[in-house]
Amino acid sequence: MKYSIIGYSDLSGSADLHECDDYNSAKSWVVGYVRNDGLRLSGYEEILIQNQNGEPQASFDAYGWTHY
Repeated sequence: MKYSIIGYSDLSGSADLHECDDYNSAKSWVVGYVRNDGLRLSGYEEILIQNQNGEPQASFDAYGWTHY
């Protein structure tokens, strides 16, 4: 199953950031993406991981992780 990583911004909307083959790889990619600065330099308020059916699996925002 494929997992999409999407960044959301109030100012610029959403953008596809990356795609992974499994959920753990997707979570690891997000951790690496926000490791040094949280979300500050990314320009996104939230980063969402969703499965190939468009269902949210997890999100990362200023408060940390939310798992669905």
